[in-house]
Amino acid sequence: MQITKERLYHDDNTAYPFVPSVNIGGPLTKRLFIVIHSTEGQSAQAAIEWLSVKKSRVSSHLVIGRDGAVTQLVPFNVIAWHAGQSYWEGYKYLNIYSIGIELDNAGKMTRINNQWVAAFKKVYPDNEVMQATHKFGVTPAGWHIFTPEQIQATIDVCKLLVKAYGITEIIGHDDISPKQKSASHPTRQ
Repeated sequence: MQITKERLYHDDNTAYPFVPSVNIGGPLTKRLFIVIHSTEGQSAQAAIEWLSVKKSRVSSHLVIGRDGAVTQLVPFNVIAWHAGQSYWEGYKYLNIYSIGIELDNAGKMTRINNQWVAAFKKVYPDNEVMQATHKFGVTPAGWHIFTPEQIQATIDVCKLLVKAYGITEIIGHDDISPKQKSASHPTRQ
């Protein structure tokens, strides 16, 4: 894995899939943070489609699927609209200081009729859900588990970004916008 001209490439110099988002800002010149997000949606493809259309008014640099597949939507030197109103360690509006990575994940689940059900009504098997209390929560809930492939791809990408850009911290969206995203995920696994 390597970065060439602000795009992600395999070691054999073939580009990772790139689906350009129209939801972008100006140049991203001060890359200090990586912000990890949970899509809280049905699939990586659904997230990619949503993050690339104008009406969503959001984007992210990368989406990592449950199978570990990585898709880029915004070059690493362009501002993506992933952090919203945010604050971390004296910095406001983290879009202008960070690279956003979305992990395909159904998010918080509710137990209904002895089954785990996502907000969009899809049922998930028990072995894909963990019970935990979010750090900003008070009661346990079900949370979709990230896959080993997804975790490894995220680690690989983050190591590359840290090395390439001198990034100093990797944080969760719930860390920078706790009121906005308090249900994003209870753990970074």
